Amino acid sequence: MGFTNTITLISNNEEQIEQITSKLVLLRDLDKVTNCSFDNAMETLKNQLPNVIIIHCANDNPDALKLIKEIKENNILAQSPILFLDEFCSRETIIDAFDAGISDILRHPAQDYELLIRTIWCIQKDEINTNRHTQKEFMKLLGITQADTGVYTQKYCEEFLKNELDRVNNRKEHACLVLITPDSKYPGYKNPKEFLDVINKSIRLNDSVAIKDIDEFYIFLPKTKLNGVYPVFERINNNLGVDCGANASVIEIKEEKFETVKELLQEALNKAKEDTNALIVASGAYSKDPNAGKNLAKQALSEPDKKISPEKLAQKTDIALNDEKKSKLYRQAYRQKCKIVFEPVFEKYQNYINTKIKDVKTKFDVTVEKTKFVMAKNNVSAILSITYGGLYKARIDTSVVSFDVVKNTNTIILDFVQLNFQKLSQILDELYVEFKNYIKNSD
Repeated sequence: MGFTNTITLISNNEEQIEQITSKLVLLRDLDKVTNCSFDNAMETLKNQLPNVIIIHCANDNPDALKLIKEIKENNILAQSPILFLDEFCSRETIIDAFDAGISDILRHPAQDYELLIRTIWCIQKDEINTNRHTQKEFMKLLGITQADTGVYTQKYCEEFLKNELDRVNNRKEHACLVLITPDSKYPGYKNPKEFLDVINKSIRLNDSVAIKDIDEFYIFLPKTKLNGVYPVFERINNNLGVDCGANASVIEIKEEKFETVKELLQEALNKAKEDTNALIVASGAYSKDPNAGKNLAKQALSEPDKKISPEKLAQKTDIALNDEKKSKLYRQAYRQKCKIVFEPVFEKYQNYINTKIKDVKTKFDVTVEKTKFVMAKNNVSAILSITYGGLYKARIDTSVVSFDVVKNTNTIILDFVQLNFQKLSQILDELYVEFKNYIKNSD
């Protein structure tokens, strides 16, 4: 970590400022600790550019949430880690704070060791963000990545992928490479950058995108097997919307060189283009993939047929028992998610909708067997239901019904860990907007 860091505490409580500042000075004697009130917070932050911002929020102070949003909307301060010091705040405020972009939360009164650990973590995150930003800006300056999208340019595309595949093969790591393009549903008036923006929005933090051609793009997914590719592909199509779509090919890297992979992916992509929303598996050159030629958007993955020795059979039995135990653990985790994610989000939106629309009826039911959120007014209703498929997957179905006619339905399959405050809130936001529009049209 840096030799000297600036930690800025923002609070309207002078007693808390003195108490927390004195602790930080003692715990981090190499750092500079400053403070200010909410009234002059943005001006102070712009002048000091702190490494860590600590925001003290007492009794659901709305100024705290407002300040977090202002920080995240400021180009210079947006990457600064925010430690949220919670004093008697409701679940709704904490959820809103995480949605707005805080890095961590600390309950008041805080133990010395916890204040120290969480502050150090935020300082480390600041350094990671700074290094990553510096590297990205340097690559943009050299023309390795595009200035507006951050993806690898067509000029350096193959050089980047060759290096990544060599690294993966040398370390014997799992990785997949996707070649993706708009399908026949994609409107001609949309430009390639719009498609590229959707890809950037849909991929994970460590995934990378490179431009192959004007409307074909590579997505490199490190530490990923085939079963981890489809959720990314699904997110891309969901974010494109019902009027657009994508086709893609994918290959799991197994000792292949890029020149071979490139040809296999192009061949599989040509097959995918015969359909819409297709994700075709390309065959590996070194080992025949049992999924080669499959459309992952319509078929499940297969395992290669092999003769099983008694030792392997015993091992499979142990695995089955472990899976059963794992299933129980996941169901317990899902029950916990019902309490700490679904209920708070549903309560938040129930209160919000009731204040925005007159005479609307809202209700929700949260159990492992059935999770549902319903909005209804006049002859229009909107329904969100969550079905837990076991272990790693959960399914979300949304629908809008107007005068007993189903107007719009959508289904999303998510990894269990992806079903968080932010994702559920986003889906409810979209459903609420649809519901509101249908009400206006029915009046």
